[in-house]
Amino acid sequence: MPSQKRILVLVGASGSGKSTVSDLLIEKGIPKLVTSTTRKPRPGEVNGIHYHFRTIEQMTEEPFIEQTTYASNIYGLSVKEVEDKLGKYDMVHVTLDKNGAKVMKEQFPEETKIIFFKITEQEMAERMKKRGDSIEAIEHRIHFSRSTEELEPVENTDFVVSHGTPEEILHQILNEFAS
Repeated sequence: MPSQKRILVLVGASGSGKSTVSDLLIEKGIPKLVTSTTRKPRPGEVNGIHYHFRTIEQMTEEPFIEQTTYASNIYGLSVKEVEDKLGKYDMVHVTLDKNGAKVMKEQFPEETKIIFFKITEQEMAERMKKRGDSIEAIEHRIHFSRSTEELEPVENTDFVVSHGTPEEILHQILNEFAS
């Protein structure tokens, strides 16, 4: 493990593989910073593991490092979540959008390492369809990705992932940041 605290920030479009790699990082003992959201849980999602599922009122009561709105739902990372996990672990990870990654890098410049998952529109649509998203949701997400330049790397990206199995990507990330 590194001598310095590390926050691995996974950034990329929907369907880029972030969640799969996040699960593998958890299996390797690198805990996830759990973000909060006002959206309803998807089948199989567990409160406190995948997200902290909150009401709008709860999302306004607690200080957040960043918040964003997508599809009428609020998403955010609480200050308490980051402070608690960094107090216990040398390396943690979180999945954020581009703005969240930028804010995290600003607030934790030494600790934060941004990992960008590069994907094409076609790959995104195919993966979203495979996981059961509706055609309407896929089209909306592609439009959103274009309007936000979600398919382009974040400023100050430390590492770009573009190909490989989830296990190969995990290996690349650990080689880059766990030494």
